[in-house]
Amino acid sequence: MNEKLRHIIDQSYTVFSKYKVTVPLDVCTECCLTPSQESSLASMSVKQIPFELLYEYNTAAKTELPGIEEFKHFVPRFLDLTAELQFVHHSAELILSRFDYYNKDEWTKEESELVQNYAIELFGYFLSIYPLPELEKIDAIIVMLYKAKVDIKEVLLNWKKAISRSSILHLSDLICRGFKGAKNELLSSPFADEQISKIVFEWLHSDYELVKLKPKIEEIIMEPKEIDEWKLNEIDWTYEKLNELDFKRSKKE
Repeated sequence: MNEKLRHIIDQSYTVFSKYKVTVPLDVCTECCLTPSQESSLASMSVKQIPFELLYEYNTAAKTELPGIEEFKHFVPRFLDLTAELQFVHHSAELILSRFDYYNKDEWTKEESELVQNYAIELFGYFLSIYPLPELEKIDAIIVMLYKAKVDIKEVLLNWKKAISRSSILHLSDLICRGFKGAKNELLSSPFADEQISKIVFEWLHSDYELVKLKPKIEEIIMEPKEIDEWKLNEIDWTYEKLNELDFKRSKKE
C-alpha cells in the first residue's frame, strides 16, 4: 500500500468515527453470525476488527434496507482490509456492495470525496499488482468500485498514468477477456450491469491518452520475461487495439 492510500484510510477512521453501533446489529444471528460475534463487532474498535469477523458480517443475511449509520461505522475497516488485499467477500465485485443500498445524497460531501479519492488510489495500487489475490481480474475490481457509487470514469481515466508491466497485463486481460456478448460490449462479470459495461466499453474506445501505454507494451513484446505464448498473443492484440485508437485520434485531429 502506498503512502497516499494509507493516509486516506487513516483519514476515514476519523471521518466516520462519529457513527456508533449497538446490539442488535442488522445481521442474521440465527445461522450467519453468532450472538457472541455480533457483540464483538459492536463493542470492539473498528480498526481492530479481524478479517474473518468482517467477512462473516459482510456475507451474512440482512434486512432489505440496512441502516446507513451502521454501515458507515464499519466503512473504514472495509476500505482498510481491501487495500491490504484481504477481500471480505467470496466475490471481489461484492466487497463494497453494501454501498449499493444507499443513495448518494445520504453521504456528506466529505465522505463522498474521501471514498472517491480512495477509489482512485486503490485502483492505481491494484494496477501495480499482477496477478491480483485469488487470481481476480481487473474487471471485477472495476465492478467492485462501481458498486461503491464512485465516479468510475474518473477512476478509469487514471489508467494512462499507470505505465507499468502489471498495468499492461491488466489492460490485456480487460480487452481480451473482460467482455462478452454478440458485440463484445458487455462486461463478463456476472455482477456487471449494462451501465457499467457501457462506461467501460466507451472509455476503452475513446480515451486517446491510453496510447501512452504503447511504448511499455513494445518493451514487453521485445522482452517477454515469464510470459507464456498465449498471454503474449493477448498483449499483441492489446497493442493492435491501441493502434486503432491512435489512428482514430489522428483522424480526429
